Amino acid sequence: MGYCPHCGAKVYLDEVFCINCGNKLPNDMEDRLFKKRWRFKHYLVPLTLLILMIGLSFSIYIITSMRIKSAKSYYIEAEEALLLSDYKLANQKIQSAIECYPAFTKARELSQFTVFSVEVLDNIANSSNEQDQLQLILQAKNNLTPFNGEVVEQFREQLLNKQKEIQLSMVKNKLDANPSIDDLPAILWEADSIDDQEAYELVRSIRDQLISHSEKQAYAYLEQNQFTLAENMVENGLYYLPDDEKLTSLLNSIKKEKEAFETAEENRLELAFSQYEAEQQINENDAIDDVSIEFDINSRKELVISGEITSVATVPIHAVLIHYSIFDKSGKEIESNELFVYPETLYPGETGKFDHISFDDKIIKEIDDVKVTSITWILD
Repeated sequence: MGYCPHCGAKVYLDEVFCINCGNKLPNDMEDRLFKKRWRFKHYLVPLTLLILMIGLSFSIYIITSMRIKSAKSYYIEAEEALLLSDYKLANQKIQSAIECYPAFTKARELSQFTVFSVEVLDNIANSSNEQDQLQLILQAKNNLTPFNGEVVEQFREQLLNKQKEIQLSMVKNKLDANPSIDDLPAILWEADSIDDQEAYELVRSIRDQLISHSEKQAYAYLEQNQFTLAENMVENGLYYLPDDEKLTSLLNSIKKEKEAFETAEENRLELAFSQYEAEQQINENDAIDDVSIEFDINSRKELVISGEITSVATVPIHAVLIHYSIFDKSGKEIESNELFVYPETLYPGETGKFDHISFDDKIIKEIDDVKVTSITWILD
């Protein structure tokens, strides 16, 4: 038995054609004696090509891996440069990353962000109008939506800080222009929207001015018994400063004063027939003791007048009004004023306080002493 020289199948000596592959068998029996001797030569070329392809693929994989590794290294360096706000270096590193690995999607996104951030900062720097700068910042913050990551958040924080800086500058410029009292509420709202410690100080100063103005005007109306106008003035101040204790107490005092004024005659007649005439005499005339008043110039160069009183009445007293005068070094009275004590109702033995902030430069320079001239109050 021999072998087919074409496919290597076993064949009998008397067969003319191979029953396996169908090829004609050689007549020389020696050509049928060696099994598959020819097969190595038959697969040599394909095997060589396969080895070359595997080698080429492996080489491409190694080269690609090295380029990706280099691209990632450049990408990290670009991020670090952006965190240091070195946009020129960052752009160079990003371009190197893209050259190493053109399909690096994150690098292309970071490149877009770098170009965007540089353009935004240049536009802000080249604009001389603060309102236009704020508009550019607002637009930039809205356009940051497609981007994310640590460098983006840092840039967002940078824009926010720039926004605060511009808003604070605008508020300061308005305050330096000596705005009228009618302009202060709008400036107050503007300053109150800025999340910054310096802005908080400005807000407090503006609020003090509004409170002082409301108090001063309200007291002026009270001197003329114009209680409705006094109420309106205080309520206007509370519209801008809804939680202010002094204005709230003042409004309650005005209402009590108004009510007392309208019923004063009736109350006096009732008291005249009261069996507690002696006690009422004390409550009406000597209900206040331990009166103290002082003044101070605070760090903002504002005159602060403050003091305390103690009620020795046997019944609650309301709308305690302190009348005081300010004197210069020669003892000359330079101003007199009135202040309501808060809380507006003092119970027996309770202490009440009063204070007032003045912005009058003339008084601040000349004041040497302050004295209580009289105190009035209302009984139930």
